[in-house]
Amino acid sequence: MKDNKALIKKSTSNELSNAKRQSKQIIELTDKILDNRTQRELTTHKSNNQLVASYDWLRKKFSGLTDILTNRTQQEMIIPKKNNQLMISDECLQEIWDWADEFELTEEELPRNKEDLLALTELDINRWYSNRKKITYLPNAIGNLTNLTKIYVYANQLTELPSSIGNLINLKDLWASYNKFTELPHSIGNLTNLAYLQVTNNQIIELPNSIGNLKNLNLLRVHSNQLSELPKTMQNLKNLRELNVNSNQLRRLPDWIGSLTNLTKLFVGYNQFSELPTSVSNLTNLTELYIYGMQRKELPDWIKNLTNLTQLDVGDNQLRELPNWIGNLTNLVDLDVGDNQLRELPNSITQLIKLEWINIDGNPNLILSAEIKEFIRTIKHKIGFKDK
Repeated sequence: MKDNKALIKKSTSNELSNAKRQSKQIIELTDKILDNRTQRELTTHKSNNQLVASYDWLRKKFSGLTDILTNRTQQEMIIPKKNNQLMISDECLQEIWDWADEFELTEEELPRNKEDLLALTELDINRWYSNRKKITYLPNAIGNLTNLTKIYVYANQLTELPSSIGNLINLKDLWASYNKFTELPHSIGNLTNLAYLQVTNNQIIELPNSIGNLKNLNLLRVHSNQLSELPKTMQNLKNLRELNVNSNQLRRLPDWIGSLTNLTKLFVGYNQFSELPTSVSNLTNLTELYIYGMQRKELPDWIKNLTNLTQLDVGDNQLRELPNWIGNLTNLVDLDVGDNQLRELPNSITQLIKLEWINIDGNPNLILSAEIKEFIRTIKHKIGFKDK
């Protein structure tokens, strides 16, 4: 029996080595074909038959790699299963338990017996407002806990997520804010059941293109990072309800943002752009829009079409006046126009009879008419209002 196992292990290892080698050849060839100079040379010096032959060779290589990986998957399928969980090696289990002991995880946080560990659905090891030992890494073996649906690891000192996290195909919630990530693994795109992804207050420079595979994502919070652009693949996130990209280094908000028509909450303040694409006007399901800290001197007219808005924050800009159409947003409950350069408010603001909260603070030259003063007195919560 041992000899058979050793033979299978050796065979599998050889197949994977061949797969890796062929993968490398494919990548090298793809880079060569996509190189602009090489493309020009192919067009100028090679016949169409030669070009077709190159792609034909590439296709065959991919086909060979697919066959190998299929065989590998078939071998894995014959491993005994229990409770829909692959039986993992004792070495993997021990790696997880050693990690748990290193960071003093409790039995409640991470069970120390095999059955309970493999059945674990929620890993909550956040250190928010805690003096407990901060976690600096997640073990690669965590990718074997495929019953996990929720992971909470915020307020630690993680510098990365292991690529094996892409194996957690049942994961729905991933909360990893207040760590030290500079990137997310490409494998995160495998988490197609993910509904909530929050990785705020890290040092993330870019998001992987694979994030566009998260078709079931409802909430994406990546604010307070170092993002300079958003990958175009994000336009595939048609089920997204909330997008928060506040406090990054974004140079612009892409036009495709208007294709995310199920968005109800959009936060884009404190970035490196002041203009908003008109495509945002397509987001008629928006109930909350936050465009503060953009150094704008006036509001774009298309906001008047977003009549489902209940919260509008345009604070910390350079607004000198509010347009009369502000009164058309009759569903507004919260309105923040603080820290601008407003001199007066339009009378149409009195049409916002659902207002429960308003901030007009930080407008030193603001003069209110008697009618508007009377209206603001009826608002439950008000900031910056001096009733004289």
